[in-house]
Amino acid sequence: MIFKRYMLMASGLAMLAAAPLQAQEEAYAPVMLTFDGTDALSYVPSSAMDIDGAGTMELWVRAAWQTNPGYDPAILSYQGPTGPRMALVVTGDAKALGVFAGRFYETIPFDFADGQLHHIALTFLADETLVMIDGEVRATLGFGMADLPADLFTIGALGEYSPFIGEIGQIRIWDEPIDPDVLVNFAWRPIASEGPDTHPDIASLAGVSTFANPETGGFVFISPSDDANVTGQLDDAVDDTELELDAPELADLDGQP
Repeated sequence: MIFKRYMLMASGLAMLAAAPLQAQEEAYAPVMLTFDGTDALSYVPSSAMDIDGAGTMELWVRAAWQTNPGYDPAILSYQGPTGPRMALVVTGDAKALGVFAGRFYETIPFDFADGQLHHIALTFLADETLVMIDGEVRATLGFGMADLPADLFTIGALGEYSPFIGEIGQIRIWDEPIDPDVLVNFAWRPIASEGPDTHPDIASLAGVSTFANPETGGFVFISPSDDANVTGQLDDAVDDTELELDAPELADLDGQP
């Protein structure tokens, strides 16, 4: 029912824009992790990541390179031996967001060279992907998450390549399409599973970055069997404070695409 409702909304959203995030209350600072182009985070993905058909991924990013590094720095990648099910990059000139899904690749023009934090949200709707940046719909892509095997989830690199230079933070992966207004309003809040700021779609949370708590390894996957423990996991893992950590190195990580 949620999926059908969202499909009906999608065509209208392509012509409309939600309230820009820059106009929201900026007292909350998302927890960011700094990448210097030599390291990244790497995980064996949980089945919680299998959000084919309908789901949402959102995060904050700040590009920090001053000159074109000669490749497209990767924000994150969910991939396997035959290619990425989904991957995000910022182009080397910092003028566009690049989205990979199997054999598909498309860029969405946007100026990431301003040194500011920007909120990115991708909503997967079967064979379409709705792309929002800073609360505005920027594109509707003619493909969804690829139906490919995946055995690696990396943050700050494309597998072992294309390391990011800048900051990435507050990654949230949902196994249902999230309403654009909710994405805008809750981008400025820490994720909460109880209390007055409880996220309305908390039951659909499949994964969340936990950069403020190194003991978690930087990311928590939440499978259906873990639903009862979501509150405890989030209380232990998520924090409001910006933190810089030394990310585990990936073997042979370099700047080549």
